[in-house]
Amino acid sequence: MHICLGQSGLFGIVRKPAYAGEQMIWISFYLFSVAAAHEHQKERYFINWSIGGCILLCLLFQGSGWLTEQISISKYPEYRLYQKRVPLYVPKISSLIYALMGKGDGIKGKHD
Repeated sequence: MHICLGQSGLFGIVRKPAYAGEQMIWISFYLFSVAAAHEHQKERYFINWSIGGCILLCLLFQGSGWLTEQISISKYPEYRLYQKRVPLYVPKISSLIYALMGKGDGIKGKHD
């Protein structure tokens, strides 16, 4: 019996949706801090103190994502096929379009 795990819903669009969402939250916090600082300054600065937290937390998620990928590969040999089909954090445009149109779960070639 052939089992394909984690290929529907968000897991059909990106392999680590929670990690991707968390990173986007921290990037958004940084962008809001840049926007807020621009209101009080005449010159535009895109680097401020809050970029440190954004970078460090994104690096933390990169490292933990790599670690969980290695664990999944060692436990499930078919995980490599899933890795080839579904991106880690940033979704493919085609997957988003399929999901938004309601044509499946974001995967074109779904396994049975």
